Amino acid sequence: MGDVKFGVMLPVMVPSGPRPRSLYHALQYRYRKLDIEAVRDAAIAADRLGYHSVWVSDHLSRGACRERLECWTTMSWLASITERVRLGSMVLCSLFRHPSLLAKMASTLDVLSGGRLEFGIGACWSEEEFTDGGMDWPEPGARLRMMRETVEICKSLWTRERTTYNGKHYRIRGAYNEPKPLQKPHPPILIGGSGERLTLRIVARHADMSNFGGPVENVRRKMEILRKNCDKIGRDYETIEKTSNITVVIHPNEEDYIEDMKKRHRAEGGPRPFDEWLEMAEASYIAGTPEDCVERLQPYVDLGVTLFVIRFGDVPSTEGMRLFAEEVAPKING
Repeated sequence: MGDVKFGVMLPVMVPSGPRPRSLYHALQYRYRKLDIEAVRDAAIAADRLGYHSVWVSDHLSRGACRERLECWTTMSWLASITERVRLGSMVLCSLFRHPSLLAKMASTLDVLSGGRLEFGIGACWSEEEFTDGGMDWPEPGARLRMMRETVEICKSLWTRERTTYNGKHYRIRGAYNEPKPLQKPHPPILIGGSGERLTLRIVARHADMSNFGGPVENVRRKMEILRKNCDKIGRDYETIEKTSNITVVIHPNEEDYIEDMKKRHRAEGGPRPFDEWLEMAEASYIAGTPEDCVERLQPYVDLGVTLFVIRFGDVPSTEGMRLFAEEVAPKING
């Protein structure tokens, strides 16, 4: 794989209930029970097939997804069963762990993995996870400020001998963090989130990578906002790597693709006729033959996206991963 990189979002959670609850869940209709072997097989396949990275979400169990693995424990396990692929969090909830502990965890994982950590972080969005778990749920502005302070503290603990920090939410006095991460000056920091005003302002000042989800039009708009924020503080916009989360349903030919999508449509059991449902699916996800996938990905590449984090729709199978690596990635980088 060349200049454009591809990562794999691992299947560490499954939606609750006997039937898919949405179009998104229908696109993963085969994966109905948490299967540790499926997580392992996907990570090892990504390592073998030349993918850049594997990624894990960071959530507590809740009504929509009661079965899920904890992010950091899973990443530590993945470091022991893979050799080359990088290990990313998409994205850490900054409120789950105190910044001093989080910095230590990240340093340790970077050392133990041989410098393979991709440090993705966000401001949290699921109120249910906090209230059900007995934790306070700050208002949005406070959550974003807490994330910013967390990133500032982690960067200091990763790069300085001692850290003293006096923020609105966190205060640290003369703290050590040894050993430091292997990656210098620190692991790449990816900041994710749907907010366009405060989030992208924090990205411009602190991130090495910015994650953009959704249709091409949304990605273009957010990139323009990020560029303006970079201009305001004198940062080179091009120094921030642009990434995007996508879901991929891929088949070697049109006949197999349509047959599979009909099965997904039946699994959802919604009221929409198949043709209407398929149009919605193809507007939301990268779906079809390898040639279709190349065509759908190219506009993102033209905007400057250089890392795609892919949730494959055929888990627990790794066939989609193989087909994409062999038939799509080389053409994107050709």
